[in-house]
Amino acid sequence: MAGWIRRTFNADGVTEYPVGASFERLRSSFGGAVVLALDVSGSMVASDNIRKAVAGCHRFIAEARAGGYQVGLILWHHDIDGAVPPSLDDAPARRLLDRAVAGGGNLAEPFLTRAHADLMALDVGDRVVAIFGDGDLGPRAVAEAKAAELVADNIRILTCGLGDGSASELAVISTESTSAGPRTAQPDSIADSIASMARGLRLKG
Repeated sequence: MAGWIRRTFNADGVTEYPVGASFERLRSSFGGAVVLALDVSGSMVASDNIRKAVAGCHRFIAEARAGGYQVGLILWHHDIDGAVPPSLDDAPARRLLDRAVAGGGNLAEPFLTRAHADLMALDVGDRVVAIFGDGDLGPRAVAEAKAAELVADNIRILTCGLGDGSASELAVISTESTSAGPRTAQPDSIADSIASMARGLRLKG
């Protein structure tokens, strides 16, 4: 005589009506979150590059949100100048972005650490850090070690540098693999190049 085993199965209550917290939790897990890290070091004041970068970041945020991503922002130099965690409400990130002022040096470890913590606090299917800079990441070994911690937690890293030198420096921590080489901005294409990083998101729409 065949026997049977009584089992208990648990799952999110996706059939509840009206739609409640269980649905939002499930939908979130299939979405994505991105932290946009903008270099606001002192060199960004040259040729009004900070203004161009801010314009590009606004476009990136719009495309990321259109793709269903929660969006956060970090303004970085040798430390963190300001940060907001990823959210479906992009207004806080946009307000911080509009207050961006250039000053300071370059060090990647603080913003990578903050982005790591913010992204791991979310239950999402795709976690991404998108970085723009016009210099380097500080000590390379330190930046690479910290970036490896993010990659170990399945966080993807997209980079864009101003000029060939910066693009190559930032690309050492990028997880993108493209035949075109490092994503490189020129002084007259900063906004377009930053916005183009949104193509590296797995847009869900």
